[in-house]
Amino acid sequence: MGTGEFRRRYERKNYNSDVVFSLKGKAYAGTLKDISMGGAFVMALSVNQVYQGDVVTISIPFTSGKKSIKRRARVLWTSGEGFAVEFF
Repeated sequence: MGTGEFRRRYERKNYNSDVVFSLKGKAYAGTLKDISMGGAFVMALSVNQVYQGDVVTISIPFTSGKKSIKRRARVLWTSGEGFAVEFF
């Protein structure tokens, strides 16, 4: 790989779904913008509460909207719009 190139391990898919994530015993609202087997990007107004290295639990709704799955993830980085996580 040359300078500036980056390859993801898993292909990302657009998701654009409202989610709830918990951090340190508090629940926050966000929007899951994209997701892969390895991680996701969450847009959130409460991004100033989230820091690199934090562990969050995200409740991700199935596309049918009838069920959801909870995934624990580590925050890799944050921006003014949201944060990226890696699932574990």
